[in-house]
Amino acid sequence: MSEQSEHDFEDRLAQVLRRTGDGFRPDGPHLVAAGAARGRRRQRRQLALVAAAAAAVVAAGGLTAVALPPGGGAAAGPAAGRSGGPSGAAADGPSLVSVLAERLPAGVRVLRSAGDRSGVAGLRVAHETAELTLDDGHGASLVTVLVSDAGGRQVKSGCPLSNSSNEACEVRPGPDGGSLTVGAMDPDPGPRGTGTAAFTGPDGLRVVLSAYSFADQEHQDRTRPTPVLTPDQLAALAADPVWATFRSGLSPDDASATDAFGPDGPPVRLRELLPSGLRVASASEWVGGQRLTAAQDGHELVLTVRAQRADRAARDWFAAAPAGADGVRVRATAAREVPGSQGATESAVDVLRPDGVRVRVTAVNPAGAGSPDAGKPPLLSAEQLRGIALDPRWAAPGGGAQ
Repeated sequence: MSEQSEHDFEDRLAQVLRRTGDGFRPDGPHLVAAGAARGRRRQRRQLALVAAAAAAVVAAGGLTAVALPPGGGAAAGPAAGRSGGPSGAAADGPSLVSVLAERLPAGVRVLRSAGDRSGVAGLRVAHETAELTLDDGHGASLVTVLVSDAGGRQVKSGCPLSNSSNEACEVRPGPDGGSLTVGAMDPDPGPRGTGTAAFTGPDGLRVVLSAYSFADQEHQDRTRPTPVLTPDQLAALAADPVWATFRSGLSPDDASATDAFGPDGPPVRLRELLPSGLRVASASEWVGGQRLTAAQDGHELVLTVRAQRADRAARDWFAAAPAGADGVRVRATAAREVPGSQGATESAVDVLRPDGVRVRVTAVNPAGAGSPDAGKPPLLSAEQLRGIALDPRWAAPGGGAQ
């Protein structure tokens, strides 16, 4: 994977996620751009889905990193060891990857997956996302899912999805008074290259699923004539009531806000805290969070950090973990399987500082079926994640503890 700060999937997704506060009306030229012609790859336009904001990344300070053995090692980052060892378990709530993977048609393999996980006393977020690369025996296909809460805000929906003349789109009634916008389009004549289904519930819950005829957003080389899931299959998935289980972890706050970590902008960039040897392929940032994709010697890592002021439920949840000499409480889980992912694993470290700021760092090995990395631990160990989480520069959006 090459460094493409302008064109990588994470940045594109983050930019479009900003639009959630203004409602949903995906723009086809952003949903999928010009297809490959005569076997040569052409630059496609930006993906346009929905929800949250990407703030400009501001470099601040640095941190000396340690060498990381290929395939993940036990070497700890410089901040590790300042508090007691991991205690208890990180939140074990539902995973978007698992929910989607467990509802796929029979015979579909998950080649790669990465996404968010909610949990007990989970950090409330404006949206949760997941991306899976699937194969039904006819070529790889990217599928994305996004769940958000519009709260009481007015949302726009309906057809058309794009300005393309080669689009099929319709609005259908959804369950419980909701509505479904279902469409398929391709900028060139021929088989449909993108399918999208967006469900908007009467309570403001929104679920958007999209499937593409390419395997990943970075390269976008067409791998099959049509996506692995049809528009009707996407519609059925989007209307599934299971997505309501994520509601408790969603915040209806305006996702177009531009403040990131702390009132003065991001005090630290996640990439600054990586061990040496890891090459960052993509990075994005939103209110209270940062995510990046990195690789080393062909092994991939998806790393996410979130900071938030701990509420009462979170403080009660951390009470089961003993406080270290510095007053920090830690709950962690190492290299657990992501159910249904056919090979992905994740490690998570949650810390609660004496100042009331909670920092959660999650590392995912996205490898799935057929990959030699399937089932292996993520590139960073729990100790290395704890070192990242304990960096004192992380601050909750909006100021100090409540």
